[in-house]
Amino acid sequence: MAYLNTHLNARALIAGLILALIGAICFGLIIWAQADTRALISHNRGAAEMQVISTLLPPEHFGQDLDLDCRLISDPRIGRNMKLITATKDGEVKGYIMQYSTARGYSNPLILAASFEADKRLYRVDIQFSRETPGIGDKVERRRGNYLDALQGKDLNNVRWDVKKFGGDFDYFTGATVTSRAVILASRDALAVLQDAKPTTLPRCRIR
Repeated sequence: MAYLNTHLNARALIAGLILALIGAICFGLIIWAQADTRALISHNRGAAEMQVISTLLPPEHFGQDLDLDCRLISDPRIGRNMKLITATKDGEVKGYIMQYSTARGYSNPLILAASFEADKRLYRVDIQFSRETPGIGDKVERRRGNYLDALQGKDLNNVRWDVKKFGGDFDYFTGATVTSRAVILASRDALAVLQDAKPTTLPRCRIR
């Protein structure tokens, strides 16, 4: 009987060790997969970011071979740790790119990116992240039309910053007034923040 119990205990110990080894291998594979997924996500985000930059700063407008200096800017009007990129050529500022967010939409946050002329007028606005209602709120996106082109050339003083329904100069989509207005007011706030920004005093960031 003692021999049988010893034998059974040995088999149980071996089985336990095998299960522990399998568990460790599975855990290691999960960690590896997560790390690999994070790397892929980071790579995809980086590629998307560079694609946005390339569309916001067309070579024929700001010139070629630009030096891009990335800084992090935080302000209650545009959100925390938004990227502000100064584009220079031979030491001369050619323009800016800035991310900004707003909680004025239906499904927050709504994150935008815009390029600005050297004199800080808006050049081009794009939407980086949106959870607005498909078929309604997403009408403002470039893949659905040219609504955002209305912001080109605007500064804080040459337009009334609101949609026409609220006394401003900008059109809006029926059924998507909230999203239309969110984009307009957020872009106004971005202009105001950029006017006061001192990029060289801000913490550096990387362009992926």
